[in-house]
Amino acid sequence: MHGALRDGQENAIIWHLLRLALPAQARFWLRTVHSHRRLIARGRFNLGHCVICERRTMFVWKESYLRNHYQCVRCGSLPRWRAVIHVLNRCYPDWRGLHIFESSPGGTGSEKLKAECARYVPSHFWPNRELGTVFEGIRCEDLTRLTYPDETFDLVVTQDVLEHVFHPERAFSEVARILRPGGGHVFTVPLFRGRKTLVRAEMTPAGLHHLAPPDYHGNPISHEGTLVVTEWGDELIDFIRYHSHLDTDVYDIQDRLGLDGQFRDVFVSRKPAR
Repeated sequence: MHGALRDGQENAIIWHLLRLALPAQARFWLRTVHSHRRLIARGRFNLGHCVICERRTMFVWKESYLRNHYQCVRCGSLPRWRAVIHVLNRCYPDWRGLHIFESSPGGTGSEKLKAECARYVPSHFWPNRELGTVFEGIRCEDLTRLTYPDETFDLVVTQDVLEHVFHPERAFSEVARILRPGGGHVFTVPLFRGRKTLVRAEMTPAGLHHLAPPDYHGNPISHEGTLVVTEWGDELIDFIRYHSHLDTDVYDIQDRLGLDGQFRDVFVSRKPAR
């Protein structure tokens, strides 16, 4: 190379030579530190192990609402997705060989289930499609009116779904119906501890009736989002038992190496074995 280096060129050349000389893992960490240097300088990072990509990684967050921002730099997973996989590993370590149904999948946790469980069955709900038919490669199902026969699945997974369902009593009953004896419903919903359940909207013969100002969450199949129908409070466990006859355990796991943030709870409702 001839002539003097311009400002910044020397650093660029050093950076390039380091990437060529270092092994792959060292290059990954070098890129990670460089890409997230501002967050690292502010202390917004943790080193740990991700249960989704199953590798040593760094978790970073740009905003204080960790539930939506505490990301794995390798796979982009969020805490609630990692928590579901963590609980599956703990409660159903053989989940890869089980028959799993997931309603409204989304995110890297769902992608892991699809990639590693040979009998994983996903579904979404399109109101203008016939239930039980396949649209864009995914089966159309309404969680309150499932078309599957009794005792079809070993596990049912729902991740942040049941706060959006009108008539959730039907949904919990239907989940129990399609579970095999000994099976389980592993799910997340935001749980407002110390509060009574708040119904924000209801469906009446005249149509949708809002009982509180509309609130929408992200929807994996619609940019319009999904209306929050119920903010679940302390009655949730009794509500599930009354409508599904299933007992539910709550796993509230906090680990600043990857499992942290608001609304960390993962619920496991178990159907008794015969």
